[in-house]
Amino acid sequence: METRPPIPTDIKRRVLVEAGHRCAIPTCRHIDVDVHHIIPWATCKKHEYENLIALCPNCHRRAHKKDEIDRKSLRLYKANLRFTHDKFSQLEVDILFECFKIHQAIMWAPFNKILLKRLIDSNYINYHETKSGVIIGGMKSNPDYIEITPQGKIYIESLGEIEL
Repeated sequence: METRPPIPTDIKRRVLVEAGHRCAIPTCRHIDVDVHHIIPWATCKKHEYENLIALCPNCHRRAHKKDEIDRKSLRLYKANLRFTHDKFSQLEVDILFECFKIHQAIMWAPFNKILLKRLIDSNYINYHETKSGVIIGGMKSNPDYIEITPQGKIYIESLGEIEL
């Protein structure tokens, strides 16, 4: 029986960073991940970045079952990861997913508005400032609110099948 060599550390690191050290499946995003060969090792006998994707143990098992997560889907998830992480930070992506999931406005501390700048500029998040409240030490006592826009929902849906 042939022994498979370990995935080189630099390639494994690149795959994990690409996925934000989370499962690449947008509806999962679990933090305990394995590195999966899209085309099985037994077929390709190579550890190449383009053929590797981060999956949690559950999604990894599902990917080995051909009728659950197919290779074409895995390639699309990988491509979407690169596009998304070139555009937004992991925090921004997490905020978008959370806003998409809960379907209502979320309280947001006004002094953290800067963290949302790219999402607001992309018209993926609406930012609603509260006008009332007391200013204490330069900070408002009342929270502001954020919510995902229709354009933000379309963007999240474009990343893969969203099941909520």
